[in-house]
Parts: sequence; structure tokens; C-alpha cells
Amino acid sequence: MKKIITLALFSFIALTSCSDGDPGPQGPPGEDGLIGSVVDVTGDFSAANNYELSLNFNDVGLEVYESDVVLVYLKTGEDGTAGGQPVEVFRQLPQTYYINGQALQYNFDYTFFDVLIFLDGTADFGSLDSSYTDDQVLRVVVVPAEFAETSGVDISNMEAVMKALDVQENDIEKASLKK
Repeated sequence: MKKIITLALFSFIALTSCSDGDPGPQGPPGEDGLIGSVVDVTGDFSAANNYELSLNFNDVGLEVYESDVVLVYLKTGEDGTAGGQPVEVFRQLPQTYYINGQALQYNFDYTFFDVLIFLDGTADFGSLDSSYTDDQVLRVVVVPAEFAETSGVDISNMEAVMKALDVQENDIEKASLKK
């Protein structure tokens, strides 16, 4: 019993005599909250550009990391107004349309340097109505991979993504890829 009391007493003294010491220097500041970038791209798909639009992220001042996810949405129309402004309708790419039995698909691929948006499918692109090729508005959204994987936001719903990122229409960068 005497050994147990002695052992308990030494343990108590050892545990209570430890101190935290002086705090070390403060580390570098971290990033504030979730970061996401949004760019609206306007351009024409034509034979001259091989029915492709390419956006180099450096050209619009975006820093994209290898782990980031790039989402692209096609403006498909407008649905009324809100606050005097048109309500734009966007759909996530890829987006497929069937025209006279032929398939037209708007698709994209990306790296951390750029995004390439292109027409694909069995349709004769040269004979498409200009509503499918001219003055196309595409919204490019860059988000951290963690956001895309764990946020629970439906990334096919551009409105939900914009709300989660707290991006307002006036925060969106504009880029024209017309030649």
C-alpha cells in the first residue's frame, strides 16, 4: 500500500509540474473561408476555331490548382426578370441536343492551365442554326476539390453553387473569346 501511495504522489507531482512553456511565433495567415472563382465566357463556335473556345486561366487572372474542380454551365435562355434584370437559365455541361436526328453536344475538358469548351456529336456543325453557335455564354466555375466532394451542394445546380460560394452577379469576371 505504501508503494502505491508513493507512486501516486510522484505521478501527481510529475503531472502538475509540467508547464506549457512560452508560445512559439505565430504562423503565416491562412486563407479566409471557401474560395471559388467564376468567369462568364462569350464566344462563337465556328469552323475558324474548330468549334472550340479556349480560356487560359492566366488571361483572366485566375489561379487554379491541380486539385481544383472546374465546372462549366451553358446559358440556355432567360426566364423573366427579377429586380429589373433578366433571370438567366444555365445547364451544366455536357449538354446534348438532338437536331433532325443528329446529336450536338457541348462538352469541355480542363487542366489547371485552361478550359477547352467544344462542340461534339454527329451533327454537321457548319449547317447548325446560329442560335447553337453564335454568342454562346458559358459560365466557368472553379472550386476547391473538397467543396465539390464534401459540401453537399448539387453541383449540377449553378444557382446552388453560386449561393454556396457567396458569389454575386457583379463579382463575375467577363471574358470574350470572339475573334
